[in-house]
Amino acid sequence: MGLFKYLGSLVKNDTGNSSKSFALVMQTLSSFFMTLLIGFILAYDVYSNGYIKTDLEMLGVFMFCIYTGVPSSGIPKIFGEKNRSGKKYEEGNKTNEDS
Repeated sequence: MGLFKYLGSLVKNDTGNSSKSFALVMQTLSSFFMTLLIGFILAYDVYSNGYIKTDLEMLGVFMFCIYTGVPSSGIPKIFGEKNRSGKKYEEGNKTNEDS
């Protein structure tokens, strides 16, 4: 249950739950687990054959594609929070000027 509470706290921000944060966390976790899986497959390949039989060039392209998803899922979060914090700043200045 601790993991789910931690994921819940990552998804929440000052405005409540955010699907953008959740997408970023899920993309990061899935990329991490896919990398572990690829590492175990390569280790098994070396253990069973004594050498790497896999095409490492295409594996590098695949890893690049996996980790390109992490920043691309974070871009909406960054711009959304940037715009939201700018609005809060402008609203705060309006209330201070009116006083």
